[in-house]
Amino acid sequence: MSTTTTRGGPGQAIYASFTVDGDEYAVDVRHVREVVNLPSEITPMPLAPDFVAGVFNLRGTIVPALDARRLLQASPRSGAAATKVVVVELNGVRLGLIVDDTGRVLRPRGDEQTLFEYEDASTRRLVAGVLKIAGALVRVLALPRLIALEDVPHPQDGMGAANGARARAQRKRCIIFRVGAMRLAFAIGGISEIVLASGIERSPVQEDLCAGVMHIREQIVPVVRFSALLQADTQTDANAAESRVIVLDLGTAQVGLLVDAVESIDAYFEDELMRVPVLGRHKAAMFAGCIDFGERGHVFLLDSQNVLDHGEIQRVTGNFSQLFGASEQSARTARRRVEHRLPYLWFRARDAFALPMQQVREIIDHADRLIVMPGAPDFVAGMFNLRGQLVTVVDVRSFYQLGAEESNQQPDRKIVVLDNGDALLGLLVDAVESIVRVDSSDKIPVPALLRHAMAAAVRDDITEVIRYAVDERQLHLQVLSSTRVFAAIAERQVETADA
Repeated sequence: MSTTTTRGGPGQAIYASFTVDGDEYAVDVRHVREVVNLPSEITPMPLAPDFVAGVFNLRGTIVPALDARRLLQASPRSGAAATKVVVVELNGVRLGLIVDDTGRVLRPRGDEQTLFEYEDASTRRLVAGVLKIAGALVRVLALPRLIALEDVPHPQDGMGAANGARARAQRKRCIIFRVGAMRLAFAIGGISEIVLASGIERSPVQEDLCAGVMHIREQIVPVVRFSALLQADTQTDANAAESRVIVLDLGTAQVGLLVDAVESIDAYFEDELMRVPVLGRHKAAMFAGCIDFGERGHVFLLDSQNVLDHGEIQRVTGNFSQLFGASEQSARTARRRVEHRLPYLWFRARDAFALPMQQVREIIDHADRLIVMPGAPDFVAGMFNLRGQLVTVVDVRSFYQLGAEESNQQPDRKIVVLDNGDALLGLLVDAVESIVRVDSSDKIPVPALLRHAMAAAVRDDITEVIRYAVDERQLHLQVLSSTRVFAAIAERQVETADA
């Protein structure tokens, strides 16, 4: 390393300083876009290095937040230490530095500046020099070396609301799930099905990423620990009640992802996707964008076809094919059968019910924030505002006279939003269990014995049942038709009004 003392002149540099763990640092003021208060919400980012605290939304732009203490190897940060974020930009890369506090504006003379020149090209040397101001030493950060650090998130070309024409013609749907503190999503079309995680068996060929295998009808599906793939500081418990396996069809194979919980189905417009500052590694392709759901926070939308690279797919599927003797022909036959299966939403309202997924607009967890409707029938739980449209919510238990919930806490209650083209309707249910794909042979007319066991109010709205095996138990999911549900509720409302 060599040093150079600069001379003053017309182009005299101006610096903005900030403090980190009692030390003062500075950056060239030309690259400081603004200084903001520490955001109340910083969303953890999958696969980020430890010095990346997450990302935050700065007026519609996703900005990575770097913890300056971790970056500069200072003492660990206490809960109240950070107060500001210095937003810097260089060569189109925008980053936020989480600092303890802002400092001052510095205009050093030439003899007060000493810059460092490193003999190697190491990007780990983030201090470009020092300023000697009134007896104090102020370290100057080298922004080019900072943005060149491996895995510092960079903008992704061709993404975001500002790129091209708006496309509000059709609202899309995604399934939001949780892995540790991260909230992630897949577009609904990228998911084959979602099943309970309780059926995972240990595999005789166990990879580090692999949690085991599941027997899903005629296929053996390897299950990947998604927390391990994302390098998250958590490990999903497959035996937890909320744990689920999201099954993806990757063309050559089916793979399950073990996640902590599936939270909801939400809708979004294409132009609401914000570009994600992607990581400088092969996993950049997994990010499709980021969606701001307001009070519910930011969610990373992932590309289901690029979550696993070719090598990882081979690692978790190749050995299983060899072990269980699955030929290419039988694999193709199984995939064709999967493609012809139709997806259904399985939910509970005392009993097990199902709805065709094409009739479900979205699923939300606003059951605790309903607006009470004066004079409404007793089966109407209330209303809620869905992006400017009021939705009436019907309590399925009350409407079909299935009895009251045993527990008053009802932690898993969800609202299933149906759309008949002219109006929206919310069904308040006990819990949403999973999404299942059903072959025509799995659907049967309602057996006479089961029909007699059904509540009288629900019999006319059930035309068929789905036989579904879970944990060595055979379930019969009662299939509701949204058309019948809309008609039945309208009829009951008229009867109530006449009474």
